Amino acid sequence: MQIVCLQLDLARQKENLPFIKSYIDFAAENGYNSLLLYLENNVRTQSTLYFDADESYSEAEIRAIVAYAETKGIDVIPAFENLGHLERFFRYPAFAELAECKDAQKEGRGFYTGLGTCGCSSNPALYEVLDNYIREVCALFNSPYVHMGLDEPFDFAVCKRCKDRMERENKTKADLFYEHVMHSRDLVKSMGRTMMMWDDFFEYADIAHRLPRDIIFCNWNYNFISDEPGGHWTNRIKRDWFAYYDALGFEYIFCVYGHRASSLYNLESFTEYAEKYHPIGGMVTQWERSNGFYFATYPFLAVAGRKWGGQVCDENKVKEIFSNLLGGEEQAELLLSLDIPTFYWGYNDVTNVCEGDYFLKSLYEKQLAYAVNRLRVFAEGATGLAKDILTDAFCYVYSILLDIRMQRLGVEIFNNYESGNKPVAYFFKKLDEMTAGWQEIEKHTIALWAKHKQGIKSFNNSLQKKFEKAYTAIERIRTDVVKNTQVGVLYTDLMLHDGYGTVRGEIRVKYQGEQKEKILYRGNVKPSLAGFEVGGCYNFRYLLEDKAVEYIVYGVFGEGALYPTHFRYTRGGKKYVADSVEILQGKVVNADMVLTNDTRFAEMGYDDGVGHFNDLALAKQMHEIKITFKNLV
Repeated sequence: MQIVCLQLDLARQKENLPFIKSYIDFAAENGYNSLLLYLENNVRTQSTLYFDADESYSEAEIRAIVAYAETKGIDVIPAFENLGHLERFFRYPAFAELAECKDAQKEGRGFYTGLGTCGCSSNPALYEVLDNYIREVCALFNSPYVHMGLDEPFDFAVCKRCKDRMERENKTKADLFYEHVMHSRDLVKSMGRTMMMWDDFFEYADIAHRLPRDIIFCNWNYNFISDEPGGHWTNRIKRDWFAYYDALGFEYIFCVYGHRASSLYNLESFTEYAEKYHPIGGMVTQWERSNGFYFATYPFLAVAGRKWGGQVCDENKVKEIFSNLLGGEEQAELLLSLDIPTFYWGYNDVTNVCEGDYFLKSLYEKQLAYAVNRLRVFAEGATGLAKDILTDAFCYVYSILLDIRMQRLGVEIFNNYESGNKPVAYFFKKLDEMTAGWQEIEKHTIALWAKHKQGIKSFNNSLQKKFEKAYTAIERIRTDVVKNTQVGVLYTDLMLHDGYGTVRGEIRVKYQGEQKEKILYRGNVKPSLAGFEVGGCYNFRYLLEDKAVEYIVYGVFGEGALYPTHFRYTRGGKKYVADSVEILQGKVVNADMVLTNDTRFAEMGYDDGVGHFNDLALAKQMHEIKITFKNLV
């Protein structure tokens, strides 16, 4: 391949120069010829000397990085954002008024910061300020390429200035996005370079066919790829992108995610898909290590660089690469046996809301428990880079295991709400074990930070917040299992359509004899099961007071739709099931399906990503049904 690229995210976490040089060394040793430095606003140029020195680099430091990489045969490509992901720029007065708006997506995607996240392309000042900054930074690089970002501009073209412009000029959001892409391309071309860009928003603004063929598209997809890549976000638009780009005559790069446990499924499946077409390169993206490290990705990185660089990477060679980095075949076999989803999340307020349990998660927990015990032993006996890799992998895998155990503890707690069979001491013992686990992770994390990030602050204090969040959740549960002894439990069953958490739910309950409804829950209602990319039924349980329920209101808002199948609750040893349903507002289809406990489902909300892109107000609309209950018998 022409471009074999490794990325380093310096925008969301500053790294020191010794580590960056060691990262470059590793890239050069493993077949990479390019390094993408994701920058945002972390370079202090002559016009931005006020940028926070703890989070940014001087011009001299950037020149030193570039010069060192070039001695290793590595081309260093600067990567910017000049539309979406500008929230860190907006903290500074010179940029603050360039935002589209401050809160357009507060009820939508969840990127809300109160500062705005997207620049206004109808404001000439956006180009005056950012173009100058980009030119200053690019002067520090020698690469023929500049990556302009252009991914995820969710708040794009929503302000009055943009709306007036679209009406006055009879243009769509897609037209405005096209013009911004062209402005970016012309800026890069004026510097004698070629523009790269992320291509994900072509799923929302179908403009690729209108663009000049000298733009290089970077197609990122971090899941398992089957016949064609699945799309991003609400619609999950599935298009054979590489066949499309080949037909249009574009050059493009496919981008995988540097997995934090070196699981290879994304790399292997995406590469196999790409080999049917004509990409000019491959890239391993790495993001946001403000509370962690890159080391656990190193076996993954070594395989990717060598595979794309033309070296033989059959099963035996992959095992050899892992073995050499990890210090032995046993260590290699263990990591190679782990296929951990790229993204995994769960709920830690498990005394108030509990995600249902699944056979798949039970299998996953057992696999991770075995892996954690073996990784602990391997890390203790390792030295040098192998010790750093194994320690980082141990901390990452153990944190996932603890999250799963927290969720499964929630199942036991909710079962106990109904049965009362387990004493408080049982739950305290489990919580003590979780505390000890997080303390072990914290100890190793602090030691790695002192070794490799000495003098570097964790961006936004993410390192400290990570552990504070875990300990706070454990202590809250400790208090709640004592307090919540006589309660009711509401069950909600839903159909899993996709894994994106941009749609939200709200549950309000009206207890008999009370005048007002109470908000029982408001937030994300997608299960951790979605990380495995599976479909089917899932459920949540919610804590009720020990009172008879007159009705509940189930509401949906945000970007996307939810698909409820059934509602029921228990109290005092009795079970009550949905008896009637009434549509209160919004878009609701087949509401009566929630009255039968099977796999048929209602549809609530707008499952149309392009529609949401064109009208962000859709995310603020509420779609509601009212459910009453009857005794099961």
